[in-house]
Amino acid sequence: MNAMRFPHLPTFRTALCALSAAGAAWLALWAPAAAPAQTSRPPLVVTLDDNYPPYVFRDADGNLKGILPDQWALWTRKTGVPVDLQAMEWSKAQQFMREGKADVIDTVFLTDERKQLYDFTPPYARITVPVYAHKSLGGIADVSSLKGFNVGVKAGDAVIGHLASRGIETVEEFPSYEAIVQAAKNQELKVFSVDEPAALYFMYKYGVADEFRQSFVLYTGEFHRAVRKNRPDLLQLVQTGFGRISGREYRDIERKWMGAPFLLREIVRQWGPYLLLVLAAVLALGALNAVLSFRVRAQTAELRESREYLATVFDSINDALFIHDAQTFRVVDVNRRMLEMYGYDTRAEALEAFNRMSGGEPPFSMDDAVRWMTLAREEGPQIFEWRSFHRDGHPFWVEIAIRRVRFRTADRLLVVAREISDRKKAEEDRREMERRTLEAQKLESLGLLAGGIAHDFNNLLAAIMGNLDLALLALPADSPARDDLVAAGVSTKQAAELVQQMLAFSGQSRFTIEPLDVGAMLHRVLQMARTTLPAHAQIQLRIPAALPAIEADETQVRQVVMNLIANAAEALENRPGTIDLAAGTYAANQVPAAPLWPHAPLAAAQYVYVEVSDPGTGIPADQLGKIFEPFFSTKFTGRGLGLPAVLGIVRGHKGAIQVHSVPGQGSTFRVLFPAKA
Repeated sequence: MNAMRFPHLPTFRTALCALSAAGAAWLALWAPAAAPAQTSRPPLVVTLDDNYPPYVFRDADGNLKGILPDQWALWTRKTGVPVDLQAMEWSKAQQFMREGKADVIDTVFLTDERKQLYDFTPPYARITVPVYAHKSLGGIADVSSLKGFNVGVKAGDAVIGHLASRGIETVEEFPSYEAIVQAAKNQELKVFSVDEPAALYFMYKYGVADEFRQSFVLYTGEFHRAVRKNRPDLLQLVQTGFGRISGREYRDIERKWMGAPFLLREIVRQWGPYLLLVLAAVLALGALNAVLSFRVRAQTAELRESREYLATVFDSINDALFIHDAQTFRVVDVNRRMLEMYGYDTRAEALEAFNRMSGGEPPFSMDDAVRWMTLAREEGPQIFEWRSFHRDGHPFWVEIAIRRVRFRTADRLLVVAREISDRKKAEEDRREMERRTLEAQKLESLGLLAGGIAHDFNNLLAAIMGNLDLALLALPADSPARDDLVAAGVSTKQAAELVQQMLAFSGQSRFTIEPLDVGAMLHRVLQMARTTLPAHAQIQLRIPAALPAIEADETQVRQVVMNLIANAAEALENRPGTIDLAAGTYAANQVPAAPLWPHAPLAAAQYVYVEVSDPGTGIPADQLGKIFEPFFSTKFTGRGLGLPAVLGIVRGHKGAIQVHSVPGQGSTFRVLFPAKA
């Protein structure tokens, strides 16, 4: 039986009513007498969908109406077997049958899964199963174009398996076709699949026939009746009963619910000449339509091939692609590389996530993105770098290119995102290497200069000290010049100390390297510091019970710690405060994040650290990078070689220094020495 459609012939409504009455009378005259009722036999329980017009539906009072109730009533008359129609929601009807509560299930498509459960009668109606889409949607022409869309389907319907077998799993199930069309009317659905007979009825009933169009036909199915496996007697009973119904009886029932045909003889007699003209026009139009249909099919195939080609290219590009509406800036499509780059599983997820984004930190906020898109729309293509975020939260860098693309029916912005995280890291590494190289060259140059000056200056000081000693020996004990010579000697010794600091900065000091117990050394430093600190400064020591030894010159390390303690005391600026002296160990990969001097990666596996912290004035951020330069000082007075000498000693011991300082809150100097292996 071919798929049936509702006629729409309002011009002949009166004639149709008369013909329907005549057909009903004809049916009453020619219908065979009912078979005798078999009251001793229990009724045949038949379950089916209760909302599939015109085949079966309920009237305002809840009574079953339609083609199938009439056919089963006629079946009872032919067989004498009573029938109990149990119509319900389709998914419940299938469950009802599986639980053994029904003998027969009607309105069922034959599928591989159902063949395992039931034996089927031959088909009695062909049903077209289309996909409907809202008129605002374009590009939905085949199953693959449904990907990313939420497709409305009836729970338990064979179309669910059909879609799943072709990779479409984003479906939303509804209890009935009527519920699907109601959801479409309420703008809750844009795409759905409803069998054609029911679709036409409900779409006209709810006034959405002009809002949704049939995009394409998924497949054509067939209505069967089925019984449980291994019941050939029951299957034979069902088929025999329907076999007794004549073709005319079938047509009369269909005419009743689907409209009566014209009486051709009467029409020919009254309208023959006109019909010939109409027929000729129809034939001409048919020929023209055939030619046009051929051209349309050819163009449609060409367009489909072009669309598939473009879709393949779109998804094969190795950059992330976004297509934005040029007016609203909403994302309307993305390619597969975008999903991979940003960590999304489906286009629908990506579109929803990107279209609800807001805020962000300049210069990478949504406001900045809108500004770039506005420039691309109004001034031309834009290229810039952008910090993006993966779905899991980690950032990465992309180079963005935006270009406006105008189509006949759409105005779009094409956004191309190329990942450049490796390039950015290479640039940062190159800048860091240049900075380290420049610093090393500066330190080397200053070291060579300081070392050369220190050696020559030290030779001069040795000569001056020798001559001062000789002069003191030659003078009488009561000579008034002796005090001047003694003062000159003191100044010369201070100059010699300055020379030693210059040698320490240049890394040319003479070290006596031996294993050093840092904890014991700090206890000795603490005693010395308490005798030299001003009264307003206190000092406390925090060290663990045991520390690894280091290979170092104790005198030089002690000078480093004393120098840092002296600087901490000066930072208090005559205000009461406590200097914190601490020590401990770090693995190289556990050292806290802070700038390192010298700027080079830590080489050893484990380090012993000494920290000196003060609650003083702190160091401004713009001066923090200069504190280890020779003769730079944050104080109004001073020689300016204290911290450079500290850096030289630490560098000579293959160590490093970290500084953390906040103006108004104080500073912490952390010195790292490689632990003895």
